[in-house]
Amino acid sequence: MEIFLEDPDSKWGEGVMLEDYNGTYRLLSAQNKEGTVYKKWAFPVGKDKKPIEKMFPMGVRMGSKMQAVKTLKYFLEQLSTDENEPKTEDGDIPF
Repeated sequence: MEIFLEDPDSKWGEGVMLEDYNGTYRLLSAQNKEGTVYKKWAFPVGKDKKPIEKMFPMGVRMGSKMQAVKTLKYFLEQLSTDENEPKTEDGDIPF
């Protein structure tokens, strides 16, 4: 499963992709080019501060579906710092 959410303020079609990779959920940096969504890839740096040979998608691993939901709810609560914005304590999504 891959779900892409494009940043409406991006001039280049950049956004965030939610990916389920073998039961592990992660958020990836992605870009929409002419209707096709591409993941952004990077060469991680090894112990010697030099790039390793294998590329990986730029992203953040969040774990199982349940852990991904908990992680996203946690960050949603952190972003809801305005007194007028609802919190997620009751499980409702504030939008």
